[in-house]
Amino acid sequence: MKKLKLLPGQRKASLLPLLCPEGELPEASRPQWRYIEANEPSFRRHVFANVGEVHEGDVSDKTFKSLHGRLKRGPVEDEIKDYAWKSFHNAVRKFHTVLAEQRKRELLIGDQVWALEEAPMPVAGYPVDFDLDSVAATVEARLEMKKYREALSSELSPGELIALALVKFDGYTSPQAAELLGITDGAVRNAVLRANRKAKALGAELGLA
Repeated sequence: MKKLKLLPGQRKASLLPLLCPEGELPEASRPQWRYIEANEPSFRRHVFANVGEVHEGDVSDKTFKSLHGRLKRGPVEDEIKDYAWKSFHNAVRKFHTVLAEQRKRELLIGDQVWALEEAPMPVAGYPVDFDLDSVAATVEARLEMKKYREALSSELSPGELIALALVKFDGYTSPQAAELLGITDGAVRNAVLRANRKAKALGAELGLA
């Protein structure tokens, strides 16, 4: 079997035995847990590819703990391979769902939306933590962006604003954004197109283009 390379920042020795001791499980569950332990690198690699290095540890560890907690009640009836992989797929999906909801809140609360244009953007899919004091913009520039934000918020529908942020700022493809928002790919593309046109027109009107 080909040995998987370590992920960035991954330790050579697994901490899973300390995080989720096999000794806490009933005998009947231990063979299933050993499958999970043996495939830890594959599970972590899957999570890493879907949520990024910053969040891999948190998402993976929570999923391992959840599986360990389930096996404390006895072995699962399904094939452990299918059950475990489904758990990690669901964990990734939940992460992105929570991220989408976070972006909705950030974009619709008002006062901090102007920072989107000036705050450094993270790797695609990572949450944005706004620190207004660290945004290198003059007071005049901030006032201009606030005026622009207010005008843009009035012009764009919530759906257009969210679609624009996911695709432009978070780096999602339109199919990925569509899945998160529960709409079609075409609807996302149209929303982004409309939002871009409105944003460009407003920028020109306010002398920001």
